[in-house]
Amino acid sequence: MDFSNLNKKASDSFYKQRNMLKQLAQGKTLKCEKCNGVLTLDLATSESGKGLVKCKQGCTDIVLELGA
Repeated sequence: MDFSNLNKKASDSFYKQRNMLKQLAQGKTLKCEKCNGVLTLDLATSESGKGLVKCKQGCTDIVLELGA
């Protein structure tokens, strides 16, 4: 089996999300790809060690595990 195409897609997705997190952490405004709403980065969640990236409508909802 050739997994190179699947590995490439996973790698591209990882780097895309990493760059999105970097830009949000720098205070830049990014839009959701689906609804075009503003994405927010919330690092002060009720759950310790977790963060969230989401849009108002919920089409983008990424849970982050924050390390110490």
